[in-house]
Amino acid sequence: MRLTVAVLTACLLAACSATTPRSAQKFVATESDFADIAAMSLKFVERTAPVSTIVLPANADPRVRAALKRLRPLTSPDKVPSSDVYQLPAGYFVLQTFEIDADGIASFEGQLGPVRKVPEPPATDDCGIRFSIPFALEGNDWASHTLKKSVCWPKREWWPVDEAAPTPSR
Repeated sequence: MRLTVAVLTACLLAACSATTPRSAQKFVATESDFADIAAMSLKFVERTAPVSTIVLPANADPRVRAALKRLRPLTSPDKVPSSDVYQLPAGYFVLQTFEIDADGIASFEGQLGPVRKVPEPPATDDCGIRFSIPFALEGNDWASHTLKKSVCWPKREWWPVDEAAPTPSR
């Protein structure tokens, strides 16, 4: 019995040591890769605000569409609700990039509403919140070590009280 267990353990260890991680093999993206990255990215985005609907262009990769459809309702850009105030309502996330290249590098980028049609002064622009989340295949798992979150805030200029205000530059 002990001999059988020892032989079985040795075979199992030999099989595991011969397994090559996906990152060291010729990489081919799967539907599971898109699903994993979509779920992780949405968790990152929703640390800021909830996402109720994802806006996708009609020509989106079918794997991207399938992965996101499992997470939230999808709509096309022409079906985003119109408003006098917002060009993108709160809770809507416009996917701008979601791709995985042949080297196991992925990119997920988009814009989270609300985005106002006319910015509230003193802002000169309103871009909502933009997210850029890179991923890399490490071994058999996807990892993201950085996250870029951009917000258009009003530009403020400070100057000493005894000096004239600076001339606005554009």
